[in-house]
Parts: sequence; structure tokens; C-alpha cells
Amino acid sequence: MIKLYGFSVSNYYNMAKLTLEEKGIAYQEISTTPSQENDYKAKSPMGKVPCIETDKGFISETAAIVDFLEDLQPSPRFYPADPFARAKTREIMRITELYIELAARRHFPHVFFGGPKSEAAVEEVKPVMERGVEALKQLVSGKPFLCGADMTYADIYAYYSFPYANMVTQKLYNWDIVAAVPGLAAALAAVGSRATAKKVDADQQVAMAAFAAQNK
Repeated sequence: MIKLYGFSVSNYYNMAKLTLEEKGIAYQEISTTPSQENDYKAKSPMGKVPCIETDKGFISETAAIVDFLEDLQPSPRFYPADPFARAKTREIMRITELYIELAARRHFPHVFFGGPKSEAAVEEVKPVMERGVEALKQLVSGKPFLCGADMTYADIYAYYSFPYANMVTQKLYNWDIVAAVPGLAAALAAVGSRATAKKVDADQQVAMAAFAAQNK
């Protein structure tokens, strides 16, 4: 059985968890926070979550994890069979990760944990996210999912990246980035309506409440 290390507050953890749920792969959750301790870095070399333990060893980095799960259990398929369509799916995933999620993450300490606001980040982040949004406006279908009729990893990445990022942009820039991309809200809703996503989201809400209580 696969062991999934991490915690349900993490959006990247939930990307891996939703993939496991959708594919019907048996797994065990091991509650873990990011750590630079040697014991954990033996599992996840950068000390990040999530990572998974397989019968052959550990895999870290979400992109590597979902690719492994896709190879391990090809059905249901979350990459298109056509090479070009598969590459376009990965293109959306990378833009979402690099220019939406990671850019917004610079503001997480302020928006979610009450840290000081970085004026440098305020100035630097928005242009990056604007370019990401414009790129996605060119690429996404929203009919009903980001790449067309079938859910892909692009939808899973977006579903767990945009809500946090949108909280950031609405608070700091009065900018709804979900509404800015035609078809995105519908695609996120299509993912959220699935029983698997509802299960993962319920676990996330419990974890968020516990996390908030610990950090009062």
C-alpha cells in the first residue's frame, strides 16, 4: 500500500491525495509537516510535502508523484492519450504552478498568517500573475474542464492552486483571478462536484480548523 506523507492543509498534498482517490489506489496517510531533519529528508530530499512511499522507495515533488501514479494506474486517465494534447495539459499545469500558485505564495505569510506585508512583493507579484492569467486565457477550454471534455491534471492543479491564490489577489489587488479566466470557475466547480473532491475537501476543512486553532 502506498503511504502518503503530508497534511491536508497543503494544496500540493491534496493534489496527490485527489489523484489517489480518483484512481482508486489504496493508500495510508502519514501526518507530516515539512522538515529539514535528516530522517525526513531521507524520504523527501528537499524536506517538502507531499511525498509517497512505495514498495521500491520514496518519491517527492507533486509532479513526479502524479506522473508515477498515472503510470501505476493508467485508468482513469488524467493525461490525454494524444502527445500534443498531453503537452498542452502540462503547459497549463506549469503556468498554473509557476505564475499563479508560486507567485501568490510570496504573500501567504501576510495574508494567511498575519505577517508583515512586503511592499516589494506587492509590486513584483502582480505583473507575474497578470502574465499567467493572460496565458491561461489563451489556453483553457472550460468545456467543461480546462482541456475539454475530460478532467486532467491541469484541473487538479488549478483546483488546489487558484482558491488560495485568489484570496491573495482579492485581498491585495481587489482582483478576482478566477473570474478573469473564462471557463475557469466552471471547471473548478466541475472538479469540486465530484465525490472524491468532496472527501478531500472535507478533510482539508478539518485540518484547516485544527491548524488555525493551533496558531491562535
